[in-house]
Formats: sequence, C-alpha cells, structure tokens
Amino acid sequence: MITIGKIPRNVQRFFQPLRTHFTGPAWGHFCGLVMAFTIGHGSTIERLAKLLRGSTHRTNHGEFLWQSHWDEPSVLQSIALDTLGRLYRKHGGKCYFILDDTQTLKRAQRMEAVGTLFHHATGTYGRGHTILKACLWYRGVTIPLGSWLYVKKDDAKRVKIDFRKLTELAAKAIRNLVLPKGITPTVLFDSYYLCPVVVGACRERGFHFVGVGKANRNFTVHGQTHKLGSYGRNVLRRKGRWHHITGLRTTGRYRLAERVGSLKKLGEVKVVFSRRRNDRSVMALVTDDLHASSKTLVADYLKRWAIEVLIKDEKQQLGLGDYRVLRYRSVVRHLHLVDCAYACLTHLALKDQGAQGQQKNKNVLHLPTVGQLKARMRQVAWQEAVQDVVKHSHEKPVIRRLEKLLAA
Repeated sequence: MITIGKIPRNVQRFFQPLRTHFTGPAWGHFCGLVMAFTIGHGSTIERLAKLLRGSTHRTNHGEFLWQSHWDEPSVLQSIALDTLGRLYRKHGGKCYFILDDTQTLKRAQRMEAVGTLFHHATGTYGRGHTILKACLWYRGVTIPLGSWLYVKKDDAKRVKIDFRKLTELAAKAIRNLVLPKGITPTVLFDSYYLCPVVVGACRERGFHFVGVGKANRNFTVHGQTHKLGSYGRNVLRRKGRWHHITGLRTTGRYRLAERVGSLKKLGEVKVVFSRRRNDRSVMALVTDDLHASSKTLVADYLKRWAIEVLIKDEKQQLGLGDYRVLRYRSVVRHLHLVDCAYACLTHLALKDQGAQGQQKNKNVLHLPTVGQLKARMRQVAWQEAVQDVVKHSHEKPVIRRLEKLLAA
C-alpha cells in the first residue's frame, strides 16, 4: 500500500499559497488529508489515516474537521484564483460559473442535519443530505468553487446556523464570487434555479445567465401568453433551423429557434428553443443576454455538463458522500477537502502538460480523467518514497535494487 510521508515536490506549488490560512497543527492535517484523498480508495477518516506515514490517531483527524480554526471557503477560493491565474489568457475564451445540487443518502441516526428527501437517482424517499455544488469552467478545466450543505429550518436551529433555501444559497454563492480582473463569467443552472432570487443575484453582479425554463411556465410574446412547452414545439416546427454545435467534447446537430418576450418575475428575456437530432424533447433556454445568438447560447449551456462530470468524479473517485462523521461542521469540511483534492489532481495534470509543452497554444485543454490522475499521483508518491530510501540508505545492494525498481 502506497502511503504519504510528505508533500511530493510535484504538488508543493499547489499547497504553498494556502499556508497562511492554517495554524501549525492544522496545516499538517490539511495537507495530509488532501493527499490521502488523491491516492486513496476510500475516504472515511479511518482509511485516510492509514495512508499517512507517522500519522496520529484517526480521532485527531476527526478533531481537525470539527474544532480547528480555518475558513474552508477562503481556502477553496484561494485555490481557484491560483488555478485561474495559471490558466488565464487574454483571448482564452469564456468563463462559466456553474451551479447544481446532488444528494447522498445516510443511514446514521445521530448525524447532524440529516433530513428526509426524495432521492432522484433511485426514485424513492430516504434520509440524507442535499449538497449545493459550484464550479468554474475555463479553457476546458473544471475548477471547484464550493460545497454547501442544505439544512432544513428545524435542523438549522439545532446546529446554530442561519436557515437558507437552496436558491438562497446559490444566490449567496454568486454574490460572494471573487474573480481576477478581466474575467466576467456566464452563470449556468438548471430549471430549479431559474427564479427571481438567483436571477437577481446575477443582475446585481452584472453576470449574464443561461437557465432552463420549465414547460409549464408562462411566456408572454407580443401581448399573448403561452406555455413554454407547447409554444416551443410549434415555433421549432415552423421556424426552426438546423445547426452543428460543439459541447464539452463532441459536436451534435440541433434544431433551434428563438423568441424575445417576458417571464413572470424575471422581466424581458430571450428564449431559445432547442431540440437535438433524433430526440423528441424540446428544451427552452432562458437568458437575459438579448444580443447573443441562439447557437452561442446553446453552446454555452452545454458547458453545464462539466459540473455533472465533477460531481460524478468526486463521488466515485474521491468519496464525496462517504463521510462518517456526526457533526455538521465536519461534514462541510469533508466536502471542501474533496474539492481541494480534485483541484490538487488538476494542478498535477496542468504541471505535467506544461512540462511536456502541450498547453502552450491551446485555448481548450483536455486533461486526463480523475482515475488516471489518481494513478499518476500514486506513481509520484511511490517514486518519492523510493528516492528517500535511496538517499538515506547505506546498503549498496538495497540502493541498486531500489534504483532498478524506480527505473522500471
């Protein structure tokens, strides 16, 4: 089993800007746990502690999650700004701020903030957490920006936090977004977040948004009110045109038509009706950018899939929902550590591409998968462990054998 003794040289640059956010003991726990997430096959405190050489007992890591003094949103924001600084180019393309939520079921009876929910993946009711996720997408790279736990009103009183709806959490994330000068993102979200609260936050910051309108919403055009679903099908049939549009990785053919009108409580908007070839369903994309072309808006919204991939990778590869801690604060910090681990793997990928000269003149980068990056991180940790043994060993046969293993 590969273990972590110190931060590998390949990712020391990732951790350096974060040192000021932590006190001495907390710093060691943070670096160790983030590295353990990047090489481990499980993400409970017990499993992570086994991956750390010279580590203290797992209960100390649990205390770090609960009682240590550090501001997890500020840490993640520092990572995002540093990553954006490395990626930024004057003509590097658009930046997107993407919002979505996910659910995780929990059987624990004493875990704080666990509530009854309808689990969309299984189509059944259960007990668990709803997590709001936010990320940036720029030049093909997904950058985690935060994870917020939705807590119901009664539970919010018990854990002594202010109650906020999911839409209010999303609006707060938009208002608190800090980006380098020269980058103005387009906000992408699904139909749940197309509401006055979230749209109002976008307008306060001067960000354009692209969201999905539900089929039963009333859309007023030239004084006449229509349902988005039936109206969109009619408009596409009569006025639609076919276009080739590129999403995250592939290009598809879409039939598009657009109309400018007003939605209740949102004011004047442009609606782009879209239907993919060989698909009967019609999607209504709503935006406040009245001058953008329908093809551009559909291409923008296709970038929203990046957060779906992020959530899937964090759940399957980094254990986003595998926490077994009781306290609300520990759960939130676990979620942020997973985001930090994802960003650390992204840093490793960018460093490798830069070393190989692959990213010099590309506007859109294509990074390896998270599974491949975890394997690469294990290789880095193994090589450094062998080099440390070679450096401090005085047994020549051992040194020769280890050098052969390292070369292999």
